[in-house]
Amino acid sequence: MDTTPTFFLLFRRGLPILGMLVSIAGILLYPGALGWILIVCTALAADLMSTLYGGNLYLTKRLALLRRDGRWLQALRPLFRAFDVEGRWLRSFCAWNNRRVSRALMAKKAQRVVILLPHCVQAINCGAPVIENLQSCFRCGKCVVGEAAHAALECNWDTRLSPRSRIAYSEARRSHPDLVVAVACPDRLVKGLIKLPETPSYTIPLELPHGMCIDTTFDFQHLARAMDTFAEPRKAPKIQPLKISGQ
Repeated sequence: MDTTPTFFLLFRRGLPILGMLVSIAGILLYPGALGWILIVCTALAADLMSTLYGGNLYLTKRLALLRRDGRWLQALRPLFRAFDVEGRWLRSFCAWNNRRVSRALMAKKAQRVVILLPHCVQAINCGAPVIENLQSCFRCGKCVVGEAAHAALECNWDTRLSPRSRIAYSEARRSHPDLVVAVACPDRLVKGLIKLPETPSYTIPLELPHGMCIDTTFDFQHLARAMDTFAEPRKAPKIQPLKISGQ
């Protein structure tokens, strides 16, 4: 499983560089087209430079930058689907997004973070109504929901399970978070990144040991590390103990 941005960047940066080299060679063959060739070279150079933006500059220009990356993703997606490496392409794009978001949040952690989990991480034969209330989990240890519920309670994480990614991202948009940490299959992660470009999102791909949407799971330690690194710790609400009469 590709968890690095190398594959995506090979084409995202490589193709503009190749285009610039071809354009420069074209000057020698067609000197009369110098003006048009320089325009093409300038556009390709600007597109290439956009992949170097980081920190606050990335956060400021994130909408435009994500649109640029998204156009490259979608343009080449049919090609990689034909060669049966579409999943690798999508995961590499998610890893590239994570790298950019990670570097932007290293200096200042996010105050409001929403964690989005898909309903399919719940064991298929479990009847706990975790969508309505995550803390209704039975903690039986058969799926990763128990770990998520425990961490949400102990660390006061805003964690939400949803049966559909569209609903999950609609809820996230309404809460106006500084960061979304989303767990889903690569296709849904990419869809969420493109549909919610205004909010930085850190993505964690699902593992599918039993196929799509059936007893899926994910690396909970990856989630815990992301929250520890990028999220400002939230104070748990103070709960007053019950006073027992006569004590």
